[in-house]
Amino acid sequence: MLSSARNNKASRALVHMRAPIAIGGFKVVYGGEYVDGERDGQQCVLKHFLAGSVVDEAFFAAEMGLIARALKIVHAFNVHRILDTRVWLNVPAIWTVESGWGRDDGEKALVEPRITAFRKFNSNTGWTCRDADAMQALSHFSYHDSNGCVLLCDLQGAAMKHGYVLTDPVIMSPGRHYGPTDLGRRGISTFFARHVCRRFCSPDWIRPADRNVYFDAVEGSTMQRI
Repeated sequence: MLSSARNNKASRALVHMRAPIAIGGFKVVYGGEYVDGERDGQQCVLKHFLAGSVVDEAFFAAEMGLIARALKIVHAFNVHRILDTRVWLNVPAIWTVESGWGRDDGEKALVEPRITAFRKFNSNTGWTCRDADAMQALSHFSYHDSNGCVLLCDLQGAAMKHGYVLTDPVIMSPGRHYGPTDLGRRGISTFFARHVCRRFCSPDWIRPADRNVYFDAVEGSTMQRI
């Protein structure tokens, strides 16, 4: 079975730190290019955590733990061959930033391949875009395959001829084990209150008993304090 991970396959990159290309709820994103390895010359992104968390190893550990769990879900989805195409997940690596552009030497950041034609497929409150049947199925599958332990959502990335590439997903769990975007049981209930099974979902896949709405449907990631 082919890997479901999309890795850097490089160890160095030149990142343009003058201005970010995106700012999210937790991270600021800069663009750049790899300068060695198999991806030499290809585009990458560098992601810094906001609010001084760049020096807190707990943020990196939590992020990498979430990505590892998400990768297992994506891999299982591919193994079951629910789609005719494949799904890949960007797997960032923790790199050390060299001094310059106002950054301290030795500062840590996440680096991963850049995704072009970027779009949002669904959110952690049940919002979904048009033509997102495949990614909606991935979210529903994650809940079924884990026997209700997790829901992979807030799916974003790109749809291509040969499949999908995703980055920065959210995992929700009944016990809220995956950070502020994990809205817990109420988040899972809200997602399924708005979820409509279409061509890729199986009628045998489980749903939560509670499918009431507790959050407004928004495209962005909704957060709650732990």
